[in-house]
Amino acid sequence: MRLWIEIDIMVWNFQVPVIAVFTKFDQFKRNIRMKLEDESRDPAMDLNTEVENIFTQRYLASLNGPPPFIRLESEDHDVVT
Repeated sequence: MRLWIEIDIMVWNFQVPVIAVFTKFDQFKRNIRMKLEDESRDPAMDLNTEVENIFTQRYLASLNGPPPFIRLESEDHDVVT
C-alpha cells in the first residue's frame, strides 16, 4: 500500500508519495535501553523487540498505513545495541 497526498495548486492536481524520515533513531534506542534498565529488565534480551514494538505503536501506527520509511542513526550506533 502506498500513501499519497493530493496537492491542489490553482488548476493542477498533484499526487505525491509520503516517505517518513525518523531522525535520531539511535537516541530513541538509548532511551528505550534506559527505560528497560529502570524497569530492571535485561536490555540485552529485550532491547530490539521493545524498540520495534514502541516504534511501530508510537510512530508507524499514526501514519495510517505502511509507508516507506527511513530510520537515521549516527555512525556509532553499534554502541547502543
